[in-house]
Amino acid sequence: MERMFVPLHDGSRVLVRPIAVEDAPLLRRFHGSLSPQSVRDRFLSAKPRLSTNDVRYLTDVDQRTHVALVAVDPARPERLLGVARWVRTQGSGTTAEAAFVVADHLHGAGLGSALAIALADRAVEEGVTSLNGSMLAGNEASEGLFRRMGGEVEVSRDGITNEVVTTLPPRSGRLALLAHNRRMRPGRRTPVRSPGGRRRAAA
Repeated sequence: MERMFVPLHDGSRVLVRPIAVEDAPLLRRFHGSLSPQSVRDRFLSAKPRLSTNDVRYLTDVDQRTHVALVAVDPARPERLLGVARWVRTQGSGTTAEAAFVVADHLHGAGLGSALAIALADRAVEEGVTSLNGSMLAGNEASEGLFRRMGGEVEVSRDGITNEVVTTLPPRSGRLALLAHNRRMRPGRRTPVRSPGGRRRAAA
């Protein structure tokens, strides 16, 4: 995946693209703009700022074993609106751990779904067959993003955290389908069909 414009539920568009090392200052500003709850949901604890090592790790990625995508406002490309990533599990070529974070004012706007599907597409392209994630118990929004990836989902609950594993569909290309559906039905939540034609949850 290089770059793709994706409509949100309200008809506005975001640009989804791979993260770059040059995004380091944008990522710092984005992190600083998040609410404490959004930060806890992403990192499972308070993290008021990103260290230099954090920023380097999160932006200097190879897009093969560590894939990271960002969404930006096309009119203000210096402004990050969301970040999604997966990191291949050490010792396994087919599983990876995924995480997402979206600007607070865009919760429920369809951006998280778009990033989740984009991340799943990239995973399939790189031979990853399942994505997993850890999240705080009660974080139904993040759990829902794993369900929107299009595969079977298993959830195990362990104290204050949940572990989610989704088995990915066998083919990529679902982000393009989502973008097409939203362009055809602006302002409405649009279902995404699985590769076998079965309707999935609205995204």
